Amino acid sequence: MLKALANSFNLYNSYSQTKEPFSSVEPGSNLARIYVCGVTPYDTSHIGHALTALTFDILHRYLEFLGYQVKHVQNLTDIDDDIIKRANRDGVNWKDLASQWDEIYRNSLAAINCLPFDKYVPATTKIPEIIEIVKGLVVRGVAYQAKDGNLYFRAASFKDYGALSHLNPEELLDKARAAAADSLVDSPENAAKESVMDFVLWQAARPGEPSWDSPWGEGRPGWHIECSAIGFDQFGAQFEIHGGGADLLFPHHSSEIAQSESYTGQHPFVKYWVHIGMVHLGGDKMSKSLGNLVLVRDVLKNYRPDALRLYLLSIHYREPLHYEENGVVIAEGWLAQLEKALVVQNETITEQLDPSAWQQRFFEAMNDDLHTPLAVATILDLAQTILVSANTVGLAKAHVALKEMLSILGLFLAEA
Repeated sequence: MLKALANSFNLYNSYSQTKEPFSSVEPGSNLARIYVCGVTPYDTSHIGHALTALTFDILHRYLEFLGYQVKHVQNLTDIDDDIIKRANRDGVNWKDLASQWDEIYRNSLAAINCLPFDKYVPATTKIPEIIEIVKGLVVRGVAYQAKDGNLYFRAASFKDYGALSHLNPEELLDKARAAAADSLVDSPENAAKESVMDFVLWQAARPGEPSWDSPWGEGRPGWHIECSAIGFDQFGAQFEIHGGGADLLFPHHSSEIAQSESYTGQHPFVKYWVHIGMVHLGGDKMSKSLGNLVLVRDVLKNYRPDALRLYLLSIHYREPLHYEENGVVIAEGWLAQLEKALVVQNETITEQLDPSAWQQRFFEAMNDDLHTPLAVATILDLAQTILVSANTVGLAKAHVALKEMLSILGLFLAEA
């Protein structure tokens, strides 16, 4: 059964914009390497962060269920303009600030039963590797040091730059401007750059900022290069899955592709690009910059972790989620129904409720690009059937099947 399921698992690839049968990069291998872009820890953890982590947690769990050898890696952007600005504003050490909010983030994920990452890699632990890649890009003629002391990637040197985003040149420029709203270095209007789309690889030190020695003087890594360095270090030049929020399609992930493939000469850098829909509150994207945040820890003061998890799974991961507290309330009701279904017993009747139809629906949903809304609906339907059938049939087989499905969805309830 597992082999048949594994052969029919389809995953949406943002690059091709199609659902593709999943397989390892190496023919005949069962490797499934997942790299997820993590947070910049200068503020607290919100529902958008939880949704991204939860989606990749489900992907991790399901691939392992299918028999793949999963290695799940996430980076931590522990040096960044935003961290430095917040640390200066609050009068604290930048390392202490990053460590504080990183702990809050990881505690939030553990609270909703996300599996620990196999490796969790801070950017500042890979400075030597980052420098080596930048040196290689300079040697290849696709990077240069500008008069402002920063090193930039020549975007025009990579003919498919931005292809992942499926945006036209004007839209790419608008996105680049928006991403660099608080950074003169990466701004398209930065006169030191050869071209408006060039992006920073290594940023020259500024007074009072943390920095590391390099062949180009004291400085620190740009945002995009850290993920290439960590990906190479953990997985090599090519691997299966890379992703994060949909807001990373451009410039972050597009820049990763350009610099990574320019450095290694191998294509594709990543086989499947997976992106999570944005979370909205009151009509606007939930973000630290806007301050319209719903915090995981605040939700869990009033609702159980499984209820939040079920609510987040009730929307397909590629669709935008318009957060409403009433959705978590409804999920609490679902949770109560599942609990009742798991404890109701009837050992006196030998005829068993056959769960195979529900199992088929569940696995068809999961194989269809992790269609968790249909998967959740299926387990709720099985739970209801168990409750209404308890006086007429045995439930042992149905309980086993229900627990298996709950376990794949990572619910604490399956562990009770």
